[in-house]
Amino acid sequence: MLNNINVSLQKYGQFLKFCIVGVTNTTISLVVYYLLLKLGIHYLLASTIAYCAGLLNGYILSSAFVFKQKRNVNQALKFIGVYLSSLLINLLLLYCLVDIFDISEFFAQVVVTFFNVFYNYFLNKIWTFNN
Repeated sequence: MLNNINVSLQKYGQFLKFCIVGVTNTTISLVVYYLLLKLGIHYLLASTIAYCAGLLNGYILSSAFVFKQKRNVNQALKFIGVYLSSLLINLLLLYCLVDIFDISEFFAQVVVTFFNVFYNYFLNKIWTFNN
């Protein structure tokens, strides 16, 4: 059984680390988003600001902890590109869930965040941090 755990950690460890970093970023983003909503900021602008709040933290932790690579400009630009595309998807899905399907702004953001975790991991793994 211990061997199975070691094999699983080797196979999925990187994704688990990415999720740990993601939890940190998501927590930062959701707290900022919630506070901005309480201040009366429009939900799409609040989402954009909140999303950017976790971007720098995400890049530093992803490069050092998850993918274990030295940071460089090319990699940083790819990382920003992945997260900007993710932000656009986030805003589009958020708009659809809130304005079309009448789901609460906070719950809609949580749903969209779940989708973005997988999107961001796979793009960063195969493009940003691919040697």
